[in-house]
Amino acid sequence: MDKKVQSIKWLYLTFFLLPVLAMAQETETKKDKETNIDEVVLVGYNKVSKKDVTNAVSSVKGEALKDMPVNSAAEAIQGRLAGVQVQSSEGKPGGDIDITIRGGTSITGSNAPLYIVDGIQMDNAMSILSPKEIESIEVLKDASSTSIYGSRGANGVVLITTKSGRKKAVTTINYNGFTGVRKIMNTLPVLDPYEFVMYQYELYKKNGIQTDIDAFDQRYGSTFQELDKYKTIQKRDWQDELFGKEAFNFTHNLSVNGGSDKSAFAFTLNHVDEDGIMLGSGFKRSMANFKYDYDISKKLKFGVNARYGRSLTTGVGTSSTGSQSNNRLRNSVRYQPFEGGSNVPIDEFDPSYATNTNLVNPLILNDNEVRDNRINDLLLNAYINYNITKDLTFRSVVGYVQRDISTNQFWGTVTAQARANADMPIVQLDRSQTRRITNTNTLNYTKKFGQHKLDILLGQEIVQTDGESSNTYVKWFPKSILPEEAFANIGAATPPAGLIQDAPRTAVLAPDRLASFFGRVNYIFANKYIVTASVRADGSNVFMKGNQWGYFPAASLAWKLKEEKFLKDVNWLDELKLRVGYGLSGNNRITSYLWANFYNINANNGYVFGTSVTPGAAVSTTQANPDVKWEATVSKNAGIDFEFFNGRLYGSADAYITDTKDLLVLAKVPFPGYSNQFQNSGKTRNKGLEFTVGGVVVNKENFTWKMDANISTNKNTILSLGSSVRQGVDSYLVQSGGIGGFDFIAKVGSPVGTYYGYVTEGRYEIGDFNYNPTTQVYTLKAGVPSSSAIALGAKAVQPGDLKLKDLNGDGQITDADRTELGSAQPKFYGGFNQTFRYRNFDMSLFFNFSVGNKVYNANKIENTTQYLYRDNNMAAEVADRWRWFDSNGVKVNDPTALAALNANTTMWTPPTGQYILHSYGIEDGSFLRLNNVTIGYTLPKGSLEMIGVKNFRLYATVNNLFVITGYSGYDPEASTRRNPLTPGVDYAAYPRSRFFVTGVDITF
Repeated sequence: MDKKVQSIKWLYLTFFLLPVLAMAQETETKKDKETNIDEVVLVGYNKVSKKDVTNAVSSVKGEALKDMPVNSAAEAIQGRLAGVQVQSSEGKPGGDIDITIRGGTSITGSNAPLYIVDGIQMDNAMSILSPKEIESIEVLKDASSTSIYGSRGANGVVLITTKSGRKKAVTTINYNGFTGVRKIMNTLPVLDPYEFVMYQYELYKKNGIQTDIDAFDQRYGSTFQELDKYKTIQKRDWQDELFGKEAFNFTHNLSVNGGSDKSAFAFTLNHVDEDGIMLGSGFKRSMANFKYDYDISKKLKFGVNARYGRSLTTGVGTSSTGSQSNNRLRNSVRYQPFEGGSNVPIDEFDPSYATNTNLVNPLILNDNEVRDNRINDLLLNAYINYNITKDLTFRSVVGYVQRDISTNQFWGTVTAQARANADMPIVQLDRSQTRRITNTNTLNYTKKFGQHKLDILLGQEIVQTDGESSNTYVKWFPKSILPEEAFANIGAATPPAGLIQDAPRTAVLAPDRLASFFGRVNYIFANKYIVTASVRADGSNVFMKGNQWGYFPAASLAWKLKEEKFLKDVNWLDELKLRVGYGLSGNNRITSYLWANFYNINANNGYVFGTSVTPGAAVSTTQANPDVKWEATVSKNAGIDFEFFNGRLYGSADAYITDTKDLLVLAKVPFPGYSNQFQNSGKTRNKGLEFTVGGVVVNKENFTWKMDANISTNKNTILSLGSSVRQGVDSYLVQSGGIGGFDFIAKVGSPVGTYYGYVTEGRYEIGDFNYNPTTQVYTLKAGVPSSSAIALGAKAVQPGDLKLKDLNGDGQITDADRTELGSAQPKFYGGFNQTFRYRNFDMSLFFNFSVGNKVYNANKIENTTQYLYRDNNMAAEVADRWRWFDSNGVKVNDPTALAALNANTTMWTPPTGQYILHSYGIEDGSFLRLNNVTIGYTLPKGSLEMIGVKNFRLYATVNNLFVITGYSGYDPEASTRRNPLTPGVDYAAYPRSRFFVTGVDITF
C-alpha cells in the first residue's frame, strides 16, 4: 500500500475512531442533553423537526462556521457534509468553487446544485454570502427530497438561511475582523542554470549541424570548459518572483441586530481586500444585507430582505480553458533560469527569444496583461405570512435577482495577441446582465388529532429569467498607452490605412420561463411511522409544445424504532430511525428555444460599411431538435439515524442509487452546416454510501472535546450513450482542451471523466537496437514496437527515447494502443473536525481528505516534452535523462560506452513530437489536508462590561497548514477544465497558498 495512503488512514483512525471509543467510555452524566436529532431543518418550502425527516438531508449550522476565518461560504463547508464535494479549480483570489452532490449526473451539462437563499432561487449563492451571516445550510441529496423543486433539483438542492434579528431582543453589535498573509506552499522543481545549459548543449550539438553549433556557442559559450560558469551563476527563480510575494488580506464583518415586540431586524456589512500571491492579482468584495420582519397582527406577518454586493477581481491569472498558447504559467517554469545568453537584457522584452521559444519573461508578460472583472449582485425579496386559521397558513414570497458582470482586458505590446497586431495593444470589453424574478405561493395545513399528525403543503411558483451581453474588441491602440487610458478611451485606437475595426457584438439571453405546481403530504402516526409523498409539475419554455411539462413524484417512509415498546426503555439509546425514499426529479438546463432554428448576429457574419464592420446574420451551428425533452433522475435511498448516550454520540448512514436517463447531451452531428445538437441521449448511474458521526467525547466543567466526521463513497458509471455514438459503438473520445489531444473517453461501463492515453513503458535501451559501427547509426530491432509516429514527431527512434507500451501486440504503436488510465473520482472522501475548549481557551482542527482519485498532471507532461522549441527550461527530473555527451562534452556513440554512461540515469530524452497523454502524467491524487487550525481566547464574561463589551475573543488561524499527498504538482485538488467530461486536469493552475490569520470578535 502507498505510504501516503497509509498516513491518511492512520491519521483518520487517530482523529476519528479513537474519539468514538473514548466517547463510549466517558460515563459522566450531562445536565443539559447534547443532541443533534432535536434540530429543526428546512426541507422543501417549510421547516421540519430533524427527528421527523424522512429524506437524505445534510445540514451545517452557522455556529459551526462562525469561527472559520474564510471569505467564501463554499470554502467554509468543504469536507463538512457527507456526499457533498466542494472543490476549488485553483488557488487564485475569488476563484471558482464547484459543489457536486453525490457525484453529479450530467455528461455535458452543469452538475451544479440548485441554490435557494431565503426562499429565492440563485445560481451564484456561495459567491455573494459571507460565512458570518449564514444561519444554516441544508443540502437535499435524494430525489425524495429534491423532487419538490422539480426541474432544477436533479443535482441536489442547497437551502441557505441567513441570520435574522430576534423579536424582544436588545440591539447588539458584533464586529469580526481578521487580517493575514498568504504564502505559496510549493513550487515546481526545474533545472538549475548548469543543468539547463547542459541540456541545451545536447539539443544544439547532438546532430552535428554547424549552424546549430554556432548558435549555441554564441548564446552560451564557445568551449565546453567555459560552461562551468553556469555552476555558480545566479539563478533566477521565476516562480518565486512571480508567486512568492507575501499577499495580505483584510476582512471586516459588522452586524447589527435586535427587535421590538412586533419587529426584528438584522443588518450586516462585509468587506474583503485580498491580495493574490501572483503579482498584480487580487480580490475585493463589499456586501450589505438588511432583513426586517414585522408582525402586522397576530395573523399577518411580512418581511423584506435587500442584499447588494460588488466585487473586483484583478489579474489575468495563470490559465485559460484554451490550449498551450493561453498557458501563462509555462513562462515562469520554462523561461531560462539566469541572466544573459542574449544581447537583450533579461528584464527587457526579447522578440527574437519569444519567437524562437514561444516564451516571454514572466514578469514583463504579467505587466503587459491586465484584466479587471467586476460583478454587481442585487437580491430583493419580500414575503407575507397569513394564518388563515390556527392550522392553515398562506405564504407568498417574491424575489428579484440581478447580476451585472463587466470585464476589461488589455494586451500590451509584448503579448502574443499584440505581436500579431503590428505590436499594437488590444482591448476587450465584455458586459452582461442577467435578471430573475421569482414568485412562490404556498398553503400549509398542519393538524394533530389523537395519535395522528398531518402536514399538507400546496404551492405554485413562477420563475422568469432574462439577460443580454455585449463584446467589444478594439485593436491598434498607440504603443505607449496605459491600460486605464485604453479602457476609458477606446476611440484612441486608430486602424492602419485600409484596415477596419470589428463592430461590437451583442446578444440576448434566450428568455427562460418556468411555471410550477406542487404539493406534499407528511403523515405521522403514533410518533413512530412517517409517510411523506410529494409531486411537482413543471412547465418550461425550453422545450417545444408537447414536451414542455414534466412531472416529478416522490415518496419516503420512516420508522422511529426508539418509540417501539421493545426499545422504549433502553436508556443508552436516545433515537433510532430507519428511512427509505424514492423519487423522480428533472433537469432542463439548456438554452431556451433550441427546438427551432434561429439566426446568430455577429461581426463574423458581417460586411464592411464605412470604417467598421456591420454585423450580419447566419444560422446557428447548433441544429434545432423539436423532440428534445426533460432529463429525468430517479433516486432510491435507504438510511438510518441514531443517537446514543444521552446525546453524546449521534450520526447517520445512507445508501443510494441514482439513475439519470434521457440525458441532455450536446452531441456531434454529421449534417452540413451544423456542428452539434442537443439530444436526450444516454444514461448514467451513481451509487454510494455516506456516513456521518459526531458527539461529545469529553464534557467536564472546564474542558470539552467535540468531534464531527463524515466519509462518503460514490461510484459513477455511464450506462448508455444513446445516439451520441454510432450503432455498435459504446464510446467516443473527448478533448480536454489542454495539450493531450483526445485525452478523455466517454465509454459505457466506465465513469464520466475517464482519462485515455498511452501506457508509459520507460525508454528504449541499447538492447533494443542494432548498431552499425561504420555509420554509427542505431536501428530499432525487428519486433520492437516504435513510438516514432506517436511520440517522436516521426523521427527515427534512438536509445533513450520515450517508449510506449504495445497493448494490442501488433508490433507497432498506434492510436489503437490507447487505454483507460483511471478517473478523477475518489474511492472515498470526507472530513473530520475536532473542537476543544479549556476554560476560556478554544481550539479546532479541521481535516478533509480524498483517497483513490487520479489527477492528470498536464504540467508534468508539458515540462518533460521538448516539442518544437529549444532554450526552454524543463522539469527537474529531466536532469536524470538519457545522455549522449560525457563529462568532457564529447559525444558517445559506442554502445558499451553509451550504456555505461547511462547506467545510473532513468529518465528518457524529452520527446520532440506532439504532446500526448501517457500514464507518466496520471498520478495518485489522494490527500489529507489540515484545512484549518484555530486557537482562540475569550476574555471572562464581565471583564469589559463597564465599557459595554459583552464578548471579546482573540484568535489565530492557519488555513491549509499542510497536505499529505504523493502528488508532484502544486496541489492535488486542481481541476482547471470545469467540464463534467474532463475533470481532474491540472494544467497551468494558479498555485494554492497557506494563509496565516489573526483576528478579533467583539460583541457590544
